[in-house]
Amino acid sequence: MTTITSEDTSNNNRSSTNTSPASFNLAGESTLLTTTPAAATGSSSSSILISNRDRCRRCNQLVYVTERIGPVKDSLYHKLCFKCLKCDRQLDFKTYFTNSIDLNDKEIYCQSHVPRSGKGVFSTENIHIQNVMKAPKLNVMQKLDDRLRLNMTIIMARLTQTIHVKIYSAYA
Repeated sequence: MTTITSEDTSNNNRSSTNTSPASFNLAGESTLLTTTPAAATGSSSSSILISNRDRCRRCNQLVYVTERIGPVKDSLYHKLCFKCLKCDRQLDFKTYFTNSIDLNDKEIYCQSHVPRSGKGVFSTENIHIQNVMKAPKLNVMQKLDDRLRLNMTIIMARLTQTIHVKIYSAYA
């Protein structure tokens, strides 16, 4: 059990004493903290249940509401811990990126260090490429030519009929 003895809010320094080994784990279990007032002489203490979801992803310390950023992919950060994993550059909500290739990666990155997919590798062993290579070849220009001829024939036939009708009606 961890006992928090005092808290200095002016510079966010926290002093704590452990009355037993730290009860922190990565399995998402909760930690029970017993808080006591600074002048704790004979006063009762209160218990607060804090889950590991309330801990900073970078420094593993408790993240208070006033200093938290997130959640980003179900992770919280202190304002000062919200940095690129690779270069430690300070990030904000406009400049952070997440890994879109590996959806299980919960880390944050700057624009220059975000993982990107590399150039694709084409191999003739790929089943989809084999199917395309085995497909019958179609002469696209020949098909286009045939369609164009058919359309022109239809247009000419209709035009001829219209002309014949007009000529016939003019003499009738």
